[in-house]
Amino acid sequence: MKAHLLLTKSYKKMFPFKLATTSYIYPDHILPNVVSLAHFLDEIELVLFETEAGADLTGDEQVQALQELSSRNNLSYDVHLPMDIFLGDRGGKKRAEGMDVIRRLIQQTLCLNPSVYILHLDPGAETDLKGWRERIVESLQVLSRCGIESKRISVETLGYPFEWVEDIVKRFDFSICLDIGHILTHGQDLRLYFKKYLPETSMVHLHGFQNGIDHQGIDHLPEETLALILSHLRNYQGIVSIEVFSIDDLKRSLLTLEEAWKKG
Repeated sequence: MKAHLLLTKSYKKMFPFKLATTSYIYPDHILPNVVSLAHFLDEIELVLFETEAGADLTGDEQVQALQELSSRNNLSYDVHLPMDIFLGDRGGKKRAEGMDVIRRLIQQTLCLNPSVYILHLDPGAETDLKGWRERIVESLQVLSRCGIESKRISVETLGYPFEWVEDIVKRFDFSICLDIGHILTHGQDLRLYFKKYLPETSMVHLHGFQNGIDHQGIDHLPEETLALILSHLRNYQGIVSIEVFSIDDLKRSLLTLEEAWKKG
């Protein structure tokens, strides 16, 4: 790995929250990414955006290596469950297959003691909101029997109003993954989301956006918006993941975060 592509400063324990980033900072598999990042951050978000990505966590050797990296570097993990699983799909077989994937991934990673499992409840192109919600509840009833604490399931805010699933999340006593980039990109009220949902938020996804494209470095956030975000994170003790996918975006984001934080 070329020197200019590596982080050079540790951000461990710099903030009241655990600071994380994704396992796709370098164009490589999960394990090499964790090796390169473990010394510099409090937590790594193990990103399984597609079902096939779960293969990156199969095999005792890989899991053992992740455990050893965690132990040596005082590093924790969280797991982003695949986005190509639709727990409200109209097809019962497809929902069942999705739940089988989630159960398998949870079983494979429990030994890593992840802080949370991040879950998408994506309606896709669904127009029958009532039916979608009913099918979501059926799927989550299965998920709730997977044997992990309910708060370790963290439901992410997506492009739709979170009110659509707010009562369902409360019903199952799940926590919330507050994705700030999604909220801003879709023109939702960030202040309202902080007020309503931050107390139940286990994970914050922090990223900027530009020309309607999110998951950019947070240096793309307006200064006043970043100041608003950090004012709500001053006493937050959960996890903040800078959810970007390149070393350049991560470096600029870390520098921006550090400088803005010092300004108070």
